[in-house]
Amino acid sequence: MITSQQLEIALQRQLEGTPHFLVGAEVRPGGKAVVEVDNDTAITLADLGDINQGLRDTFGEALDDVELQVGSPGLGRPFKVERQYRKHIGKQVEVALSDGKQVTGLLEDYAPEALTLRILQPSKIKGRLPKLADETTVIPITGIKTTQASITIK
Repeated sequence: MITSQQLEIALQRQLEGTPHFLVGAEVRPGGKAVVEVDNDTAITLADLGDINQGLRDTFGEALDDVELQVGSPGLGRPFKVERQYRKHIGKQVEVALSDGKQVTGLLEDYAPEALTLRILQPSKIKGRLPKLADETTVIPITGIKTTQASITIK
């Protein structure tokens, strides 16, 4: 049986030199392998199919007993790796804080120890759209529970 570590190593080798990056790879009980891969711009179904085939070529018959799922992380899923944060610089994100509060804002910068946001301030006039604060707010990573892309429908 293939282990999560073997899967991760094979994926890192396969993705090296490409715009794709590994978000997560795990072999779950019951023989199910789940792989999440993203791209600095947008990942396509063809890209995911190529990654799937590359894994099948690498592991051969060892994958016959495993249900392999290769996909991209969904929009409503929290960020797991640094490149997801970097990909979303200049875009709107939702941050759930450790104290239970939630803030939405424009991700200005990411560092391993903190996020820099321009927080979306609600309008004081009913019916008007919220506006971005003029000043940035630095939120320590230790104070963040999750961060994910914010979906805005106009």
